[in-house]
Amino acid sequence: MMENKTVIITGSNTGIGKETALGICKLGATVILAVRNVKKGEVARDDILATAKGNHCEVHELDVSSMASVRKFAAAMKGRRIDILINNAAVADLPRQLTKEGLELTVATNHLGHFLLSHLLLPQLQATRGRIVNVASIGHFWSSAASLDIENDLKYERSVWTMELYLSTKLMNVLFSNELAKRLKGTGVTSNALCPGAVKTSILRHTFSNNWWGGIANMFNSILSNSPEKGAQTSIYVAVSDELKGVSGAYFTNGKSSQASKLSQDETLCRKLWEVSEKLVKLKPEEKLV
Repeated sequence: MMENKTVIITGSNTGIGKETALGICKLGATVILAVRNVKKGEVARDDILATAKGNHCEVHELDVSSMASVRKFAAAMKGRRIDILINNAAVADLPRQLTKEGLELTVATNHLGHFLLSHLLLPQLQATRGRIVNVASIGHFWSSAASLDIENDLKYERSVWTMELYLSTKLMNVLFSNELAKRLKGTGVTSNALCPGAVKTSILRHTFSNNWWGGIANMFNSILSNSPEKGAQTSIYVAVSDELKGVSGAYFTNGKSSQASKLSQDETLCRKLWEVSEKLVKLKPEEKLV
């Protein structure tokens, strides 16, 4: 089904990303694990290939919080066939902090790195009429336009709750996905967003370890959440399903089309986030998508 196709998945050494990689690798695609920790990525690759015997899985270094790392990764991919890009990597509940490039860490990891990566890989994706899949969250419903801090270049210099940062970036994911779909119209490349559901992964490890109520939250997370394998099914569906050929600008949850928040479809907000993101990642004129 996926033979001779290449799929890049960010943040794929653990959790939903790893299970997404396994599921797609089993279909015959060459899967590229784009991960910050190469050693952990190699362990994940070996685990995947132990199940998906005879298939292809590679590990490449990519820290999506670093725009320099994103550019280095994209340069390494130059000339390679790319059919699908799954923007999966994310962090949550981290205190506000700046990267070496002066970007807020959660924003850089969850949004800006994927914004830049999608632009840099577009030539290859256009050649294959490929797909861009943006892993968001139902949490985007709980964010607001004001919480995005667009007027302050996403710096979050005000007092901000750590989970507000995460929820804001999940809204950014859907806004970006929708604006990207609009700008990609006529190119053959599609852009869709999804919610994987409540999943037992390590993304909330800081919540569970740093807060007095972390133990209680962890208990409920273990009881009520789905396995990473089940959580990956929507990502796999949006990435490979034949019935979604040509579908763009949509939002999916539980393996089917769903309705994203009304705010995420605000065209003015989509455009404003896009413009500030272009500036923050220092997109070159020839890299811009108009």
